[in-house]
Amino acid sequence: MQEGAIMEMVKYFLYLFVFLALMSLTLFFFQVGDTNNFRQRINYEIERQGGLTEEAVENLATYSEENYGGRYAITSEQLNEKVAYGEIVDYTILADFEVAIFPIPNVQMEFSGSGVSQVR
Repeated sequence: MQEGAIMEMVKYFLYLFVFLALMSLTLFFFQVGDTNNFRQRINYEIERQGGLTEEAVENLATYSEENYGGRYAITSEQLNEKVAYGEIVDYTILADFEVAIFPIPNVQMEFSGSGVSQVR
């Protein structure tokens, strides 16, 4: 009789653990999905500013801080440079994703991208 009660408790614990793990994964993938929005913002700044100029980098840092809690940073060989019209600017997004619910270290990922300057 007690074995059945213990097994019920173990099943409830496992169901709760699986549910929390799925919720944590869902929240993590929502954060990863935000990377596309941030990449679009970077491309917009590159187009308007003529590259990853100081002003563009400052705007992106402010945007990351206000909208994503400072989760994103940008690196590029063409950082703080104005480039010619039609030139491609390659960059890397450094992302630091927080894992919700479980006390495990943050996940750091890199995403690459490129944008084209539209300033003459």
